[in-house]
Amino acid sequence: MNSIKLRFFSIPIQLAVLCAVFSACAGNPAPVSAQTSSKQDELDAAIRETSNYLNKQLPRGNKLMILNVQSDFPALSEYIIDELIANTVNDRVFSVVDRQQLNTIRAELNFQMSGEVDDSTAQSLGRMAGAQIIISGAVSRIGDLYRLRVRALSVQSAQIEGQFNRNIPIGPTVTALVNSKATGYGSGPAITSTGSTTRQASSSPAPAPVVIPTPAPAAPAAQPTTYNIGDKGPAGGIIFFDMGFDIDGWRYMEAAPQDIPGKFQWGAYGQNIGTQTALGSGKRNTEIIVLTLKNNGETARAAQVADVAKYSGYDDWFLPSKDELDLMYKNLKQKYLGNFQNTLYWSSSEGRTNYALAMSERNNGGFAWYQDFNNGVQSLGSNTENGKNESYSVRVIRCFK
Repeated sequence: MNSIKLRFFSIPIQLAVLCAVFSACAGNPAPVSAQTSSKQDELDAAIRETSNYLNKQLPRGNKLMILNVQSDFPALSEYIIDELIANTVNDRVFSVVDRQQLNTIRAELNFQMSGEVDDSTAQSLGRMAGAQIIISGAVSRIGDLYRLRVRALSVQSAQIEGQFNRNIPIGPTVTALVNSKATGYGSGPAITSTGSTTRQASSSPAPAPVVIPTPAPAAPAAQPTTYNIGDKGPAGGIIFFDMGFDIDGWRYMEAAPQDIPGKFQWGAYGQNIGTQTALGSGKRNTEIIVLTLKNNGETARAAQVADVAKYSGYDDWFLPSKDELDLMYKNLKQKYLGNFQNTLYWSSSEGRTNYALAMSERNNGGFAWYQDFNNGVQSLGSNTENGKNESYSVRVIRCFK
C-alpha cells in the first residue's frame, strides 16, 4: 500500500522533470538582454537618447517649449512630443511648457503638432509662453527605417542651439502609430503599448460627432479682414507684422503713417523700470514707462507723446519695443514704405552698457535702445551719463486682430 502511494505521488514530479527535459531539447532559452528588449522599444530608446542629448547640450534651468514634430503620421508625432515632455518633467534639468498650454496654443492656431511651423512663428509662440528654447522635430521614412531629427532653437537669437538625429527601426509601436487613424492630439483613440501587443486605450466605440450648423453671415461686412505686410491698416498705418493667428487679443501690428513731429527724450534717467525687448512687449512697456514718468513729474517724453497720439480716430498707439522697432525697419523702411527718415528712433526697451555696469547702481537704468534707420543698427544711449536724456524721433505703433 505504501509503495502504491509513493508511485502515485511521484507522477507529478516525473511529469515536471520530463517537461523540463523536453523544454531543454527544444532549444536554449534566449539571453536576458534578448528577452527584455525588442524593436518595439527602439522608439522609446530614441526619444530617451534625444532627451539625454538636450540635457547635456542646453543650459540648465531653461524653459523649453516642445512645439511640434513634423511628419505624415500625426499619432507618431504626438507620441514623440508626449514622451519628450514626460522626460523633461522627470529629468528636472529644465522646466517645460505643459501639454495643456501647448494644446491651447494648438487650438488657437488650428494646426496639428505634426504640421510645419516656421522659425518666426515658433519664436513668437516661445516668447508668449515664456520659453527660452523651442524644441521641434521631424520624422521621415527612409526604406526600412524612420529618421528622427530634433533641434533646439533659441527664442531670443533664433540660433540653433543643438540638433540630434537618430534612425529608428520599424517595430510594433512605430507600426501601430503610423497606421493609427488619429489625426492629432485628442482626435482619435489613444495608442498605448504593453509588452509586444499594441492596443487601443479603450474598446468602447467613439461617440458620434456632434454637428453644429454654421449660420450664414448676416452681411459681407461681417467677414474678417486679412492683411499682408505693407497693406494699409484700419487706423491708416502700414502693416509690418502678421503673427498668423490671434492670441492675447491681437494678430497684426501697424505703424503710424508718419513720425510724431519733433525729437524727444526717453526720460526716467537713472531708473531701471523693467521694460522688455521682445515682440509683443511694447504696449506694456509704454504703460509702465508712462506711469513712472507721471510719478517723476516728467512731461513730453517719448512714451508719453506715444501714449496720447491719435490717428484716424484711434488712440491705442504705443512706443515699439526693441524687436518691434527692428521689424519696422526690416519690413517697411528697407522696402521704402512708411516715409521713415534716415534718423534715430526710440524704442520702449531699456538696456545696460559696459559703461553703466561700471558705474554706481543708480545709473544702471540710464540707457534705452534706439535704432538708426539709416543702416538698421540698434544701440543703447551713448557712453555718457545722459543716455535716456538724448532726443530722438518717435514712430508709434498699435496691435489689433
